[in-house]
Amino acid sequence: MGNKHLAALAAAFGVLLAVPASAATFGELAEWCAPEDAGGRPGLCAGYLETYLAGPASTDASLNDGVPESADRATIRALVQAFARNHPESLPGPGAAGLGQALKGRYPCA
Repeated sequence: MGNKHLAALAAAFGVLLAVPASAATFGELAEWCAPEDAGGRPGLCAGYLETYLAGPASTDASLNDGVPESADRATIRALVQAFARNHPESLPGPGAAGLGQALKGRYPCA
């Protein structure tokens, strides 16, 4: 397989990985972040959180939203679950918006 084919394959794989996370609703994120024995999908949850928390955890002040890189992911998952439970109206909205609301006021700048 030539370099062109490998590059195209890598690009296609990257798009396939990114589309579900970017298209996820907050309800889907809440389901993914549920405990595994309750049907949660820890890999999807972790991937989504790492993708969307990378900017907020950045040391670049223009990107930093206040969530420290060292923030405990179990705590964030619990915040997502609690917000989803207490605000069912947020479930059909974008995952990133619900995540932002769930974290609002919990970290220095969130």
